[in-house]
Amino acid sequence: MFNRISATYDRLNRLFSMGVDRMWRKQAVRSLELQSGMRVLDCSAGTGDMAFEAQRQCPGVHTTLFDPAPNMLDIARSKAERRGITQYDLRVGAAEAIQFDDESFDRYMVAFGIRNFRDLELGMNELRRVLKPGGKGVILEFTPDRSAIIDRVFKTYMWWVMRPVGGAVSSDPEAYKYLAETIQRFPSSTRLMEIFQAAGYSRVEAQPLSLGIATRFLLTK
Repeated sequence: MFNRISATYDRLNRLFSMGVDRMWRKQAVRSLELQSGMRVLDCSAGTGDMAFEAQRQCPGVHTTLFDPAPNMLDIARSKAERRGITQYDLRVGAAEAIQFDDESFDRYMVAFGIRNFRDLELGMNELRRVLKPGGKGVILEFTPDRSAIIDRVFKTYMWWVMRPVGGAVSSDPEAYKYLAETIQRFPSSTRLMEIFQAAGYSRVEAQPLSLGIATRFLLTK
């Protein structure tokens, strides 16, 4: 599905979020306290926005963009070439089977990707496995921890704006129907924190963003 919508993915993200997602990504990367020389995994990297924000904030890091959709990674490669970014590599793969040795990365990032994991618990265990002791991971995700008014507005926007417009622009209405449905039925931040803690992280923090529309989770191994 993400291969099919890759050509319009960035444009629609900017349109639907009105640019707010860029602010969320900047804050999320900043929370990782990156240092030059660190190896950073961008899991479910898509077209690389998180990885390239990490490069912007700390040019000395090396980012690995890991995603099951090769078409998304092709776009990420083009973006990196236009920006002159060289300290990165691309890998095709799913979070449930990360193709790296134990303790390979100092940090990891997942932006709006964990709801697409086929097995969330297994994916979180894999992310912890490849993280070095004391390392940190940041996760951005939509969560249903909003006030009743905000939740009603958000769901109306997703179903009656994002779904039909995304389907029309991408020529793939089923893809944007899937995205709207997964956002609506995803677990609360409290339940997600329980899953993260069960994966063995020593510290799990949650920070609501933009009146609870999304949540930033910071996990420490």
